Amino acid sequence: MSRLVRSMLVAIALSVAVAPGCSKGPEVTSENIAEQAALIEQHDGGSVVWRVKPDGQVMALLKAPDGKPIEQGVTGTMTVKPKTGDPVTATLVPVEKSGGVLTATLPKLDDELTEVSYTLLAADKPIQGTLHLPKGGTEELFASAKVSAEAKLDDKKGPNGGVLQVVGEDTVEIVANDATGEVRVYLLDDNLQVVKPENRKIKIKLGLSGSGAEVIELSPHTEGLYFEGKLNAQIKPKKMTVVLVDGDVVHTALWGHHPGKVVVIGVGAPVIAIFVNTVVWVAPVVVVKHKHHHHHHHKGKGKGKGKWKVKAKAKGGSIKISF
Repeated sequence: MSRLVRSMLVAIALSVAVAPGCSKGPEVTSENIAEQAALIEQHDGGSVVWRVKPDGQVMALLKAPDGKPIEQGVTGTMTVKPKTGDPVTATLVPVEKSGGVLTATLPKLDDELTEVSYTLLAADKPIQGTLHLPKGGTEELFASAKVSAEAKLDDKKGPNGGVLQVVGEDTVEIVANDATGEVRVYLLDDNLQVVKPENRKIKIKLGLSGSGAEVIELSPHTEGLYFEGKLNAQIKPKKMTVVLVDGDVVHTALWGHHPGKVVVIGVGAPVIAIFVNTVVWVAPVVVVKHKHHHHHHHKGKGKGKGKWKVKAKAKGGSIKISF
């Protein structure tokens, strides 16, 4: 029932988010750009309002630290890492009588996650960042943010000490080893316990940016307990986009994002707490759901002398997981 409700919320939110693009509507200006399923990123030198459509059409607005649009003298470029071929760079140009809105045309967003780096210049002061965009552009991120806000998971941790995110119909836990860069993603049930995906054909990608940027695709664990991959441990992520492909359906969410709220990515922005001091991974207790809803708990096996421990709650008691 919970997954059904989430699916309905995603559909409703997406239909509302894309509504402005379905009609002629008002021209995009500095006054209304933030109302059109936009993504707002807060840098130390100001903020950038982004609207990127599935066909690659970009609208952007740079605001000064006081929140006022910078109407003159802004230049910029965007560079796309396409699914195939060489990177493509587009120039942001001003839109007449828009109050400072810039536009550019990128290749169509045809990948599950497209990495776009950007540089904006105002008074020769650069503002740089990276967008990880799904096929639906910022409209899709706006829609998924509504569903994430409903879940109210911002202050909660997963059973393995990782951060949580609602992605489509699923809740995922993300945790990484800060020594090796190994990262794991677990699927959780409504009680925030680890569950196996069973017969679902799931693929997971992460797009991270902070001190650098990268996109990684995770592989399913041999026993189906989690999805695993490896990232650059030097990247301390301040922004993270999660893609969960379930068969033919693709869900995308920007970690911790709520509709209308700014995404803080400046020097002083907090780092997403996916890294823990780990030495050896050990499989957690997993709840396996059967047709008759009987729950069985399985304890994974692991080797090594972990010095860092965390308690994972499970029915019938608790266990200690050594990393």
